[in-house]
Amino acid sequence: MFMKKISIVTSLYKSAPYVADFYTRHLSCLKQMDVLYEFVFVDDGSPDDSAQKVREIIKGDSNVKLIIFSRNYGQYPAMFAGIGQATGDYIFTSDSDLEENPENLMEFYKKGTNENIDFLYAVTKKRDGGIIRNFFGKLFYMFMQWGANINIPENMSWQILMTKDYANGLLMYKESETLPAGLMMLTGFKQDFIMIDKTYKGSTSYTFRKRLNLAFNSITAFSSKPLLFIGLFGISITIISFLVAIIALIMRYYVDYQIGWISIILSIWLVGGFLLSSIGVIGIYMAKIFNQVKNRPLYIIKEIIQSKENSF
Repeated sequence: MFMKKISIVTSLYKSAPYVADFYTRHLSCLKQMDVLYEFVFVDDGSPDDSAQKVREIIKGDSNVKLIIFSRNYGQYPAMFAGIGQATGDYIFTSDSDLEENPENLMEFYKKGTNENIDFLYAVTKKRDGGIIRNFFGKLFYMFMQWGANINIPENMSWQILMTKDYANGLLMYKESETLPAGLMMLTGFKQDFIMIDKTYKGSTSYTFRKRLNLAFNSITAFSSKPLLFIGLFGISITIISFLVAIIALIMRYYVDYQIGWISIILSIWLVGGFLLSSIGVIGIYMAKIFNQVKNRPLYIIKEIIQSKENSF
């Protein structure tokens, strides 16, 4: 009987405390599933000894591979690098910090194989991080649903099971500044989701600045409506200005009304602020085009470490 192979893929950044548990808990599940397996760890320029932890695991398991980046590139490039290096019939991605239960793997595999699902992703039941973070998170997804031409699920996590065919399609995208979830939805194939619980460990290396940058990249990567809004708002200002000018002339000659300097200053500030904001938005789109046409690599692999019996 042909045995399926599952590749477990994760990225490492300040992940040293979790590496051993991540490996052992996933391995325990794999041994219950009667499948072949491999682990693909991607060291995303981690400043701690995450890579050394994986090296120790490789000494005792020939099915473990370590990819070391030349520097920190971010989780999206790291996960995509791991997916690209995976050789399994199915690829299971998950964060290494164990906020998502590794034992979910068995539920994912059962549902994915029984229903022939190419892309099975997790959606967390509850979003952690406080009231402010939740508010801006919902605001972001509301804007994405309005502005983008694709349905991006709210609270989607990195715990995903995908077929090799789906992974090959996903890796055809070469965008450097984007929202991975959006690319995953665009790839198509048969998709479904599983609701999961997610624990919050209390701290994260994903700062507010990084989240804000991701929000801008995501909106400008999947929607041109901000540019449409600028155009419509500009037309509206032109029409209103024309009407106000007519009213001002009528009042000037028939009502003897003098327009005060406050009205003039406020109008200048309004139009000036709008122009500066518009230039900024257009500049963001131009910067994305500039960065993309340079065609720089999404990541650079410094070294690939695996057992000698699996080396070529």
